[in-house]
Amino acid sequence: MNATEHAPDLDLALTRVNAFFEGRKTKEGALARLMDRPHPQDRQLTGHLIRERRLRTRMDGSVDGSLMSTAWTAWELLELGCRGDNCGVIRMLGYLLAQQDKPGHAFEGCTPQRHDKGECCHSTSGFFSAATRDENLAPLRFPSGVEIEGEESARLAASCFTLRVVLRAGEGHRKAVRQHVESLLAIAEPWNARSHDLSPDLFLFILGALAVAPLEYRAKLDEYVSRILELQQPTGEIRNTNIFHMFDMLLSIPSPTVREAMSNAVRLLTEIQHDSGAFDQEESETRALIGLRALSLVSDNPRRSGGWRLGSSTTAQPH
Repeated sequence: MNATEHAPDLDLALTRVNAFFEGRKTKEGALARLMDRPHPQDRQLTGHLIRERRLRTRMDGSVDGSLMSTAWTAWELLELGCRGDNCGVIRMLGYLLAQQDKPGHAFEGCTPQRHDKGECCHSTSGFFSAATRDENLAPLRFPSGVEIEGEESARLAASCFTLRVVLRAGEGHRKAVRQHVESLLAIAEPWNARSHDLSPDLFLFILGALAVAPLEYRAKLDEYVSRILELQQPTGEIRNTNIFHMFDMLLSIPSPTVREAMSNAVRLLTEIQHDSGAFDQEESETRALIGLRALSLVSDNPRRSGGWRLGSSTTAQPH
């Protein structure tokens, strides 16, 4: 199914979700309007939102002393147009990078089973620690609606998201960051939809990070995407994944394969959309923005589609 087969539904869905964001003085509202019709006041709003987020940092560059809070705030600044050399982003990156290989990170230690799979401290490095081993991180819920259960899974998801942030900020030249990328490639290489321990949602987190890795690490990205798309159902959804998490991660990957998968899946958005333009009962702005970006990607309206946009407004926001 391609975009033209459900163009009227797409046009209505896009009209609704754009109306949903029309008067919202939020990050999501400003980013949504930027895709179509920015308000004259949005430049001032964006400046206010950036200053507000920079004021959240402590002297050590963290937000509340939390990896996840800091990574999320840095991601928001990047989304709002700050570059990696912005002083607020630099402070947060300093804190994030200092958490690599700290106690509590994913794949810490070793067991015979994990050693055989190449998922232990002897074959992976560079992972970010979001919590010590005497702290519970799981369940870790993201604004896309995906919830990661299990301590090891939550720690891996947190590290993948943080890696995504530092890579987008231009830190892909650092040795420890590149080691993290290489570790994810080693984990991704044997993954398939039917026999791997990692859930499809976790594999999507890995793909989201690899999508912004230095070019030399992206050679097999299309192959990895094709593997998870083996789980795509006739309805467009990917089995055992959260639909908005699926859109959020795959929208980072500019490939014809992804565009076709999005085209097959957007009908789901038109079916679950409310009259308000939102896609859920909570009227989540983050999920609405993901939906807007997915709809725009496969829309025939070149102004609305706007080409590929790196990342999205959401990923990991702590409670």
